[in-house]
Amino acid sequence: MTRSQTAVSSSLSHHGRQSSSNANSRHHRSTSNNNNNRRHQHSHMNTLRLAQLLQFQYDENFTFISPYIKYFLFFFNLIVWLFGCLLVGLGAWSFLEEYSDNTAIHIRTVIDLLLNISLFIIVFGSIVFIMSFTGCIGALRENLFLLRLYSLILLLMFIAETVLSAIAILFPNSFLNLVKEAFSNEPIIKYRDDSNLQNIIDLVQTEFQCCGVSDKGYKDWSKNIYFECLDTNPSRERCAVPYSCCRNSRNLDSGLINNECGFNMQNISSVVEVNKDIYTRGCIEAITEKIAPHISVLAYVCIVIAIIQLFLMFLARSLQGQISAQLSRWNGR
Repeated sequence: MTRSQTAVSSSLSHHGRQSSSNANSRHHRSTSNNNNNRRHQHSHMNTLRLAQLLQFQYDENFTFISPYIKYFLFFFNLIVWLFGCLLVGLGAWSFLEEYSDNTAIHIRTVIDLLLNISLFIIVFGSIVFIMSFTGCIGALRENLFLLRLYSLILLLMFIAETVLSAIAILFPNSFLNLVKEAFSNEPIIKYRDDSNLQNIIDLVQTEFQCCGVSDKGYKDWSKNIYFECLDTNPSRERCAVPYSCCRNSRNLDSGLINNECGFNMQNISSVVEVNKDIYTRGCIEAITEKIAPHISVLAYVCIVIAIIQLFLMFLARSLQGQISAQLSRWNGR
């Protein structure tokens, strides 16, 4: 290699190192500029946030409380509250009509309460009244105590419904047996003692074409002192069943109800013969058979109710947080 070639090679090598160094320097300056820009932007955003917070702190019109959540809870619970008032008034009127002669009231178990229609309506209406009142006034007045009580009532109702639904789904046979055992005696025994209960039993037996409650069917009516089939029973309805058990309970000529159409039915030994004149299966079985094809619709209804409850709890909790934030803002001044 000649001296001229060596000089050219050295010059090119030096020029390459210088170009590489310049490129690295430009890249470093570009990276540094980008980092500076990002820091500047971040600092600018923090400044804007701080300015907004300061503006909110001293802006008298600013509030953390959403008017949409507040007034949705107010109007929704106002409607439910009016419904609760209606239930309480209806139950009280029915109670006064039924016990106007100072008849003694015997409530020993939950089943007794469920079967006393007027008292059950009053209790259920009172629960609806209290729950909706706490939600309505709590939202309107932005009262944390009432809103917390409202959320608690909704939560307890949701847990009770979930547990009851889970038992019915996981243990259907045991659940049905429990219902049959609970309702096979008291409704039959109190049929003549409570006019409201009597009307409901007659309605159920007519609509579902059944007689009695349990698997014994029409034989359940032997538990009632007026219908029991004993020689010592002086009642003219001895060995009978209510007219609502009859297949044709109305007189064809007059169209009036024939209250004696079920007389002496428990004395007939042949169930086939009895079945010609009255319904023989129990109402639990009949109701279950009617509901079975529509169980999916019932499940959807339960799901919708649960979603509404969860949504109301979410709104109530959100409003509580907003009220707490607003109180902190006021106290921080």
